[in-house]
Amino acid sequence: MIIGFGSDFWGNAIFTSSENMNRVDSEFITHIYKILPVVLSILGATSSFLLYLFGGEILIQLKMSGFGKKIYNFFNKKWFFDKIYNEFISQVFFTISYTITYKTIDRGIIEVFGPMGLSSIIIKKGSDISKLQSGYLYHYTFLMLTGLTLILGMRRFWVLVGAVADFKIFFLFFILGFFIKKI
Repeated sequence: MIIGFGSDFWGNAIFTSSENMNRVDSEFITHIYKILPVVLSILGATSSFLLYLFGGEILIQLKMSGFGKKIYNFFNKKWFFDKIYNEFISQVFFTISYTITYKTIDRGIIEVFGPMGLSSIIIKKGSDISKLQSGYLYHYTFLMLTGLTLILGMRRFWVLVGAVADFKIFFLFFILGFFIKKI
């Protein structure tokens, strides 16, 4: 249902150029080549099972012979390609990805500018704003009128200067003002 040349299960989800349509050629090869991997896999599994079950002595004699030791060492050590690959390529990439992507980006930048940084800024600014509370009504009225005046003043300011200045730059400086520490 999902795989095959005649199936349109995926529709246009994965685009394949007409130059790369090799599936057309694979549909029209001889049937024996299509089932050859399955037949060889079953034959190999069956022969290894029968050799280990009934021909243990033959395998030991083959392994102890000179030719058998060479074949065994060749397949066992694999010329240490996997050791070289693991130690000099894979471990380097694992170490780099752990230190750069996990420690620096995930635990560093994202936490500072993400939830941890946002919550610490909100807590800090909330405590600064709570210091403005004095309990007097005229203080609250003054703060509300000052905020409303600033908002309306900014609106008029951008009507006058909007053609010359970009709002994004002002917004960046406004956000940057929250990060500037008091002396």
